[in-house]
Amino acid sequence: MTWLTDPDPEHLMKPFPEDLMTMWKIGRNVGNPRNNRPDLLDEVRDDLFDL
Repeated sequence: MTWLTDPDPEHLMKPFPEDLMTMWKIGRNVGNPRNNRPDLLDEVRDDLFDL
């Protein structure tokens, strides 16, 4: 049975394992739907935000 037709999909509702996640800073351009480039998800340098 696929998840689309499963009458009780609760077994699919579990958090993603934290040890498999990766997090990095991204630029503000990500928040604009007009921007659609793969480099938007590239990590930004910390010194760009140190004012």
